Amino acid sequence: MNSHTFLAKTIHWTFSILYAYGIFKQVDDLDELKDPALLNFEILFALIFLVIVMLRFLYMKDVKTLLGSHYEIHKGHLFIAKATHWLIYFSLIMLPTTGLLIAGIFNLNIPGMRIAIGLHEFSAFLSYITIGIHVVASLYSRLKGEGVWNAMVPIWQESKKNESKIVSTLETIEKKIYDQIEERLIK
Repeated sequence: MNSHTFLAKTIHWTFSILYAYGIFKQVDDLDELKDPALLNFEILFALIFLVIVMLRFLYMKDVKTLLGSHYEIHKGHLFIAKATHWLIYFSLIMLPTTGLLIAGIFNLNIPGMRIAIGLHEFSAFLSYITIGIHVVASLYSRLKGEGVWNAMVPIWQESKKNESKIVSTLETIEKKIYDQIEERLIK
């Protein structure tokens, strides 16, 4: 069975914890950045976050999308999966980059803070949406028993394809959507 490497899984799950930590410890008020220790910590955190995202991107960019599937993946499905992954990477690169921009503008006391904050908030929102889609799609794939879940998640392993009537109905609808995507977007 195809599976991601131990390194890929480790980076994925370590990064997931780092992302969650960044969301929960975020600065609520810019005045908090007047504390030099906090400002330096935020800069260091953003740099580490950015380096890890870039390393993960470089390591994973050539890895087959939906690795581990027991079945041939529809081109429409691959298109959605790849687009979602690209948007996740974009948002996760923009988050620390705009955070560093905010720190720089704050530290230098120059104009542009509202734009930087707007970009940072957009990046955070985009990360919430795309990661949410990724998690729901992973759970749906797990429900269907495609094998993709087993390639990245070390627990709650799939044993076989789910042949239930509701899953079959969902897969029929899903195939129609993928056919439309392939027909309209993939040349």
